[in-house]
Amino acid sequence: MDRQTLDMEGARQGEVSAASLQMGDDTIAIRRIATMSVERHEFAPWDTPRNRKTQSVYATLCVSLLFFGLLGLGWWALRPAQGDGVIGLFAGIGLLVLGVLLGIRAAMIAVMLKKREPYYRLLIGTSDARQIPLVDNNRDVLVKIRDVVRHKMDTGDAAITGDFDLNLDVVNLRLPKGAALSAAAPAKPEPAQEDDVFEGPRITF
Repeated sequence: MDRQTLDMEGARQGEVSAASLQMGDDTIAIRRIATMSVERHEFAPWDTPRNRKTQSVYATLCVSLLFFGLLGLGWWALRPAQGDGVIGLFAGIGLLVLGVLLGIRAAMIAVMLKKREPYYRLLIGTSDARQIPLVDNNRDVLVKIRDVVRHKMDTGDAAITGDFDLNLDVVNLRLPKGAALSAAAPAKPEPAQEDDVFEGPRITF
């Protein structure tokens, strides 16, 4: 069966340079970032056209084999003492068994098509109304990237650079020690939430 990946939902690799953020094929100037939000979403990884077609074929074959299997049993019931009636009996039983197996397979695929998995999206909005998503199934990694970008926005620190590849779970980004300590001890606890939005300065040109 085919399976969709998170690459279809947004960028998975990027680089933070002195004054810009590279995400996939998009380059964003740090000073042009207006908003950042970490959002929770769901997607159906197995719901692809090819899998839907496969499930439809299995279901059609199941119904057809069950129909012809019942015909075989009916033929045997009409001619129980004849040779062709016995053939109809065994053929009918075989078709019914095969039809049931195909029906089970079709039902399993149908369940997989409906299965949904969570993922998180770091959505970065710019002052020119663009929105560039970065996706992963680990929210903490996206929050770490967001915090590094936010630190660069707040302080103008050009020394922090690095790169990340979420396909390989590689994140080469670090906040300075002082910033990490202040982030670890907030003034008051914030309520837990799935969507975390940061709005930076809005710059117009």
